[in-house]
Amino acid sequence: MRLIPVFAAVLILATPALAAKKPPPPPPLPAGTVVVTDLGVKTKCAEEDNVYASVAAPGVRGFQVTASHPAYAKDLKADNYKADFTDCGAFSGAKDFKFSPRTRVLYEDADVKIVGVTYGGYWRPEVVEVEVAGVQDRGFHLLQLFIKHGEDVQEALVLHAADGYWRLRPLPLPQFGGAVYGSSFLVGPVEESTRPYVRIRKVTIDPKALSFHLDYARGGAADLRVVRIDHEQLKMAVSLTPPVKKGPFLALRSMYVAEDNADTAELHVTGEHGRNLPAVGFGQAQGTAFRFSRSVVSRHNTSAPDLAFDSFER
Repeated sequence: MRLIPVFAAVLILATPALAAKKPPPPPPLPAGTVVVTDLGVKTKCAEEDNVYASVAAPGVRGFQVTASHPAYAKDLKADNYKADFTDCGAFSGAKDFKFSPRTRVLYEDADVKIVGVTYGGYWRPEVVEVEVAGVQDRGFHLLQLFIKHGEDVQEALVLHAADGYWRLRPLPLPQFGGAVYGSSFLVGPVEESTRPYVRIRKVTIDPKALSFHLDYARGGAADLRVVRIDHEQLKMAVSLTPPVKKGPFLALRSMYVAEDNADTAELHVTGEHGRNLPAVGFGQAQGTAFRFSRSVVSRHNTSAPDLAFDSFER
């Protein structure tokens, strides 16, 4: 009979115990704290969304997002929002899914106007249900909210319903007739494809309350309501029901080539270890609030707003 050496027997017996060991779970985050993770890449193309920050924390039920003019805005004499395809190479412009283009005014009164737009082609196949003040429709890729002040009508925010991207901007600076968009963000269960997206099943808009209710394809819902809109800020309160169980509940996309050629250039993190970081390459940061901004005048989308996220609640 062949004998197993003692040391080999001990090794065989010890292996299952070692394999069963798991690393301890990470310590819980302090109240109001979220983790911001850098998923961006460097680029030389000013038309590429290379800034990508995802935000996660267990149990977050609500927060606020604020769009405000950059710090240098009051001194601006000119605004540049022309496309710049220098160093961009060739864009295919492929639209994988075809639609019948149309535009419809879904609601209008003395204070607001809401418009739905369907493009001829889009990268996502989702057909989202839309309800505005009892009017039902479907299939819009873009929903626009316009704010009226007499004869002055300004677009304040847009939701790309088919992939979940939001863009906000305050009312324009006094020296300009209009405002410019820059960074965009996602709210809800973020998924990955050629770029991140959120699948929305239905959007319900209350024009009087300036509120948007989102039902997600993966389950759960969100409510976003405009709580301030003027020539300084557009602020929205966001609630998630229930909180996103796994993965990021928020993400930001933007463009950065250089400090003077960016839609956003800096990440300011508020917390125990508050830090100012580059918009691309910051790795990971924890804090109770964060803001993507610019302090150097940009030649691209010069007046595009900063975006701040805070008041995270569990």
